[in-house]
Amino acid sequence: MKRRRTDRPGVRASRILTLLATLTGALLLPAHTALAAGTSYYVNCSAATNGSGTQSSPWNSVSSVNSTTFGAGDSILFAAGTTCTGQLTPGGSGASGSPVTMGAYGTGAKPVINANGATGPVIHLLNQQYWEIGGLELTNAATSPAYRSGVLAENSSGGILHHIRVHDMNIHHISGYSGGWYATNAGVGVQTDHTTPVSTWDDVVVENNTFDHVDRIAVAVTPDGDGQGTGQTTGTVIRGNTMTYDGADDILVVKNDGALIDGNKAGYGGAKNTCPPSGQYCNGASAGIWMSGSNDTVVQNNEVYCHVNGADGTGYDVDWGNHNTTFQYNYSHQNLGGFMLVMPPFTIANEPTSTVPSDGTVIRYNISENDGTNADCPAAGTPTHGTGVFHFVGNIPNKSGSSVAVPLIYNNSVYVNQSGLNTPILYSRRGGSVTGTLSFRNNAVFNYGTGGYFTTSSGSVYSNNLFYGTHPSSEPADAAKVVTDPEFRNPGNTNTSSSFTGAGAYQVHPSSPVVRAGTVISGNGGKDAFGNTVSATAAPNIGAYNGTGGNLVSNAGFETGAMSPWTNSGAAPSVTSTGARTGGYALTTQAGGSGANQNLTGLTPNTTYLLTGWAKVANAGETLAIGVKNYGGTETFTNVATTSYSQAAVLFTTGGSNTSALIYCWKNTGGTGTGNCDDLAVEALSSATNTVTNAGFETGALTPWAQSAGTASSVVASNARGGTYSLQTGVSASGAIQTVSGLSSGGTYLLAGWAKAATAGEEVAVGVKSFGGTETYLRTSTTSYAQQPIFFTTGATTTSAAVYCYKNAGSSAGYCDDYTLLKLS
Repeated sequence: MKRRRTDRPGVRASRILTLLATLTGALLLPAHTALAAGTSYYVNCSAATNGSGTQSSPWNSVSSVNSTTFGAGDSILFAAGTTCTGQLTPGGSGASGSPVTMGAYGTGAKPVINANGATGPVIHLLNQQYWEIGGLELTNAATSPAYRSGVLAENSSGGILHHIRVHDMNIHHISGYSGGWYATNAGVGVQTDHTTPVSTWDDVVVENNTFDHVDRIAVAVTPDGDGQGTGQTTGTVIRGNTMTYDGADDILVVKNDGALIDGNKAGYGGAKNTCPPSGQYCNGASAGIWMSGSNDTVVQNNEVYCHVNGADGTGYDVDWGNHNTTFQYNYSHQNLGGFMLVMPPFTIANEPTSTVPSDGTVIRYNISENDGTNADCPAAGTPTHGTGVFHFVGNIPNKSGSSVAVPLIYNNSVYVNQSGLNTPILYSRRGGSVTGTLSFRNNAVFNYGTGGYFTTSSGSVYSNNLFYGTHPSSEPADAAKVVTDPEFRNPGNTNTSSSFTGAGAYQVHPSSPVVRAGTVISGNGGKDAFGNTVSATAAPNIGAYNGTGGNLVSNAGFETGAMSPWTNSGAAPSVTSTGARTGGYALTTQAGGSGANQNLTGLTPNTTYLLTGWAKVANAGETLAIGVKNYGGTETFTNVATTSYSQAAVLFTTGGSNTSALIYCWKNTGGTGTGNCDDLAVEALSSATNTVTNAGFETGALTPWAQSAGTASSVVASNARGGTYSLQTGVSASGAIQTVSGLSSGGTYLLAGWAKAATAGEEVAVGVKSFGGTETYLRTSTTSYAQQPIFFTTGATTTSAAVYCYKNAGSSAGYCDDYTLLKLS
């Protein structure tokens, strides 16, 4: 929340000397005139004597640069590997297509310009345009803060100035006021001074720079104070920069139109809040990347992490008075205040836009990982205003009459799996109930914490979200929600050897329940966080990833509306627009002896694969099989006999020379009703090690299983699904449990077990608990064995899980057999 303000700071002494009155639209030039246009000037501050500025006779101090007025096409080049002491205030401007450039010559380290603790910027441009500065190292460290910046370009001309580009710089240890005004305490500050007529900039580019220990902020494109100026700077691009340990914020644009903030990486900011002397601007709150008073800002492909500021502390922020702000494809993790700050309207003196609610805010295809804590960061803060993944300062900003009046939050992936973390998903400083409405759709929320959600005014939309893990009472009602594990590839980035790291950790396995489970959203941007196409008409995934997870099955959900490349088997099935589990289509079989095959090629010999699929039958008790054959091993399948969709899981290992397999959906003979199959998937597993010991009870004894309740269970030589033995429960409150150790923390696992009841209608459960998340189980009430596949993710510090078979109530026994617990790669 960027709002605390007193009077504007007094005019600095350096500006009193240089900021002279100008005529409207005209620039006041220094007394020196430029030499020939397009001239290169060379500076080597290690040279013994001051030369004429040629490469063979270079200048040896900044004073020669400061006493020269440069023109179109001129360049100022500093010798690589040298250091100049002082501040640069070169004169003159370039022209369109022919800027003045400042850079380096020779080989070696970037030339260093060290202002040696002086107040003000290291490089200062005042009312100058068409400049490009790159390839230098700037520093200005001091024992106490003052108004200091790396590069400061100021416009007080009363008109539009053009083209400032700062690129490929190393700017570090700038000892500014971390709680002071932004552009005058920045690594790169581009500022419009308060003038009448209004001053603005066009075409500002800050790219591919490295910033470290800059106080206050790495990059700021702003007016010179809150409420200053009514015009908007255009053409701002801030991209490809790396920022660490900024004293407060990382990137800010104020009063900009069409700014692009793209591909920046910022970490460890927000640790300081030193303000200027009393009576000057002071704001100790900070966030990573934010904007205010701006239109059509796009913030994309950025990473902000470990922001430690306690007042706001979020990775991103849509602040006051913004119109049509889009946050997309960003990665946020371990930011103290949360992922996204959303400001309500409030009052700033002389700033009418601050009282207008920000509208047109779109937050999509972003990833938030363990936001709300600084755990595992090199420093940590203490929140003073609470934390929340989506962190609202007050009520939800809605703007009457706007075409996009409410915040649109869709297709984001949220992961909260830090031990003891209580970060709310939807949080407001006003409390658990707020006014206003929002739209929250297609978001994948993995929540092992205890945080919940605020309630909103009627009219908010919650649709097709995944809510997995903890289910607080405040969880929004969502008729189309999914509640099973999203099967992220490397959740929490716990597997450092994984090929899925950073934001890529939140791609999903092909068996994930998020695939094709979302709802179509108009104007969805057309791409997900990983460059995959998002259709304007077909159902998308839930979450930030819209790919197939590397699924080896083509037309896996029959969403083409046709069979190909599936082929008919037996009585011809059809692809129908009814009976779909996700998307718009499913395979519908005939009553019996009917199905579809697909031949998978390009498989690897001696490799274990996981086949999953979803099936249901029209008539309870009839069976539909999902299976595989022709892979170099024995045909294997799983029967489904439920009238609502159930998932089947089949493991198979290719033979020593086999590179193909035939998978199928098959309605068994003898039925009178149809069957449906949907969402089939095949992926290779890096390891197929079953971590359950005595998984089929084939030792004839219970060990290492233990009794899970007061009524004893036993291993019997009957009712086996495979082999000779099975587990037999008592009639009620009876079962067996095994604690499996040696698991990976933050790993995604598949538990598959088989169960049946002696008496139809009584229930036997296969389940897992004590893995760091919420206990999960599936129950069967059939008298023939039914498979119960459960996907779950271990906690951030949990390396074990307890798997069980349990019969809760009834009058006769239940049976379990053939348990498998394996890690998805």
